Amino acid sequence: MKTKIYIFIFTAVLLLTFSKSAESQSNTSTIDTAGMRANLNSLTQKIETCKAEGNYENFDKYVLEGLEICYKLKDTAEIAHYLFETARSYSNNMRYSDALTYLDKSLSIAQNLKDTVLLGDIYYNLSLIYAEMCIYDFALEYLNKKLEIDKATNAKNSIIETELTIALAKGDSYEVDNDTTSLLDALEKCEKYFRMAAEIPELFNIFVNACSNIPLMYINAMEFSDEKRAAEFLARADTIYCAGLKLSNDSPIVKLYMFRAKIALFCAKNNFSAAKKSLETFDRYEFDDVSNCFYVWGACTYYKAVNDYKNYLKLSAEQRLIDHKKFSSETCAKYERNQSETQYKAKLADYEREAKEREKLFELEKERAGIQNNGMLAVILIVLIIAVIKVIQLRRTNRVNQTLKKTNEDINFRNKKLQELQDKILSQTEEIKTQNALIEEQRNNLKDINEHLVGSIRYAQRIQKAAVPSKEMMDKIFPENFVYWQPKDIVSGDFYWAATDDSRKYLITADCTGHGVPGALLSMLGISVISDCFATITPQTTASELLDAVKNKFLESWSKSGGNIEDGIDMALMVVDEKNNTLQYAGAKRPLVMVRQNEATVIKPDKLCIGYNIKKIDKDFTNYVIKTEKGDMFYAFSDGIPDQFGGEDGKAKFSQKNLLELLSNISDFSPEIQQSSIKANVANWMDYEGKKTKQLDDQLLIGIRV
Repeated sequence: MKTKIYIFIFTAVLLLTFSKSAESQSNTSTIDTAGMRANLNSLTQKIETCKAEGNYENFDKYVLEGLEICYKLKDTAEIAHYLFETARSYSNNMRYSDALTYLDKSLSIAQNLKDTVLLGDIYYNLSLIYAEMCIYDFALEYLNKKLEIDKATNAKNSIIETELTIALAKGDSYEVDNDTTSLLDALEKCEKYFRMAAEIPELFNIFVNACSNIPLMYINAMEFSDEKRAAEFLARADTIYCAGLKLSNDSPIVKLYMFRAKIALFCAKNNFSAAKKSLETFDRYEFDDVSNCFYVWGACTYYKAVNDYKNYLKLSAEQRLIDHKKFSSETCAKYERNQSETQYKAKLADYEREAKEREKLFELEKERAGIQNNGMLAVILIVLIIAVIKVIQLRRTNRVNQTLKKTNEDINFRNKKLQELQDKILSQTEEIKTQNALIEEQRNNLKDINEHLVGSIRYAQRIQKAAVPSKEMMDKIFPENFVYWQPKDIVSGDFYWAATDDSRKYLITADCTGHGVPGALLSMLGISVISDCFATITPQTTASELLDAVKNKFLESWSKSGGNIEDGIDMALMVVDEKNNTLQYAGAKRPLVMVRQNEATVIKPDKLCIGYNIKKIDKDFTNYVIKTEKGDMFYAFSDGIPDQFGGEDGKAKFSQKNLLELLSNISDFSPEIQQSSIKANVANWMDYEGKKTKQLDDQLLIGIRV
């Protein structure tokens, strides 16, 4: 009887101990979870405050802290919604790059969870951002996915909103693809769903958007319509605009969104004075960048309508800067990495993947050891209970001693095996630490090498910029000039040189073989040779004689290396004599363009190069003398712009023909506007379907007015 009581008490004590331990752990977990959720709610309130105050430095900080808590809670659905709400906040404040990053993360989780409601919201926000970026193919793709979800869930209001958004996006795409049929079809659908949205208060936002954009679509349709139909389109645009205008009295934001349509309608009615007055009274900085963006859109519409291309070009350039500011991080837009950094990342990824695999194996071994350890403890506990029972019942027999001996031997054997397993785990842990240290050392070495290389090249860039004429020097020699210089890499194989003496002015544009560091080194040799030759000229030296001297001096300098001449320099050399109204030109494979009264004339160069055409070493350059007139523009350029790929398919060259046409159209403008126009046209040419084509070579173009 006593034996049974002892066994019962011993078992009860063990069960009570384990129960209290489990309860303690459960309470601790509940307290920690509740605390983290309280912190998350507090961070959400702080984020809303930052949004209201426009304090996005702290906004970003609180978002990262909130995400960290979500991940600690391991609540996948909470993480997905938190990422989505963060993305929507960034989108509302035109931080589209950050919005795309968070939407992409939220999309991956929502797809795994098969959360159709959240997926629909993500698709809709992605479509709005891509529509803002004029990437209509992506916008329509996500809108169609949203429409499939709406129809599957029979969400009537959401179907109307999505259908109307699709129609508006197709209408906006007319400015990109000029598909008149698609525009008319989009207007037909807009009218249908516009009337439906007007009767549903929950669709207020899309209704306001329609009131602002449908009039612009009708005005675009007027361009290819007959007189009667154009009048009908104008009347319909005015009616829809007035429907939105009624809402603007109670909302300054609605009034802001209606501004562009207002200017477009004034211009369509030829009421230019009213349009100008609206621009003058508009507070373009009332809502920071947002209101300024709408002002620039409206101003571009007005200046284009009144044929004021000077101001139109200025505002167009400002609009491009706004777009660049909105999308440069990210979207659309990334900087090209050099080869050493690419290799570094690939190697680092391999090391990190291997380390994660080893860590995973370590955790598996650790888990197995834990299971075995728990099993061992259970076995020991059972054996002890049996031993106690046997000792109490059979303490006076030899069988008890034999059982205890056998049990002790079994325990010692298992302890030995357990110790061997622990030693093995410790050995693997040390190996992982050693490999992690090696990875870190290699990562630091690669980082140091990369920083040293980039630093050296950037210092070389400073040296090269110091070697060419400064802007102040160029303005002093040629009061009306511009220099468009865009190296492919940090340093350039294209360079220019200018000087003046008592009677004449000199300008050279040059294109060395190659680009980057080799081209830059060759350019420094070219600058040195030109400077040496300039020191020996007289007032009677012609342009061709100076270019011949440069060629001979270059060959003399190169011959000191004892190698073959496989590199060279293409040049265009101008000598301006303002007293006698003449300009002398000599060219080594680089032409000179003269634009007089908006008509371009190309003076072709000799098919000789400064350097590698060794078979023609004795042939002299041709000297051209041009009688200048007031207002003449002269341009010299390397082959970087004409040979640049881009256009509609991304495979066409810009070509010298397109460049001559551009120079003819902008020659009357000031040098500053000409430079901005050339920069914008080259950038637009390289922008293929929202992706920037790779720059193939250094780009240099210089223009002077005599």
